[in-house]
Amino acid sequence: QIAFMTLTLFPVRLFFAAFMMLLAWPFAFIASMGSDEQELEKPLSWWRKIVDILLKAIMRMMWLAGGFHWINVKGRRALPAEAAILTVAPHSSYFDAIPVTMTFASIVMKAESKDIPVWGTLIKYIRPVFVSRSDQDSRRKTVEEIKRRAQSDGKWPQVL
Repeated sequence: QIAFMTLTLFPVRLFFAAFMMLLAWPFAFIASMGSDEQELEKPLSWWRKIVDILLKAIMRMMWLAGGFHWINVKGRRALPAEAAILTVAPHSSYFDAIPVTMTFASIVMKAESKDIPVWGTLIKYIRPVFVSRSDQDSRRKTVEEIKRRAQSDGKWPQVL
């Protein structure tokens, strides 16, 4: 049964997940096209919020194709007014990407990640706080940016 499913269902799911990823790319590319570094410092405009909803639906379909039919959540997510910063740990797997793609929360990540083909466009679209490992002053700048986003009175999504 495992061999049969590997030869039949796995390629279909892999194709569908890759298709969803490639379908999300043009939306993220168009929404972030023409934005300069100063605009990345501002919260999303109204039309980009619509693209947000569309991309969240596409990403949900991608996770569905990957086998995550239902994701059980215990408790409730804290609202931005209650907790501007959420901590996710221990980062031991790729499953950390699920809450990021389902909420498009601001995240902190290494600057090299934005250069990944296709996935890098989606990463730049969610406008994370990038940390440069080569810049000595990057840690201080990152803390300042997290504070700025956390104290934005709901203009920015929660920092994850």
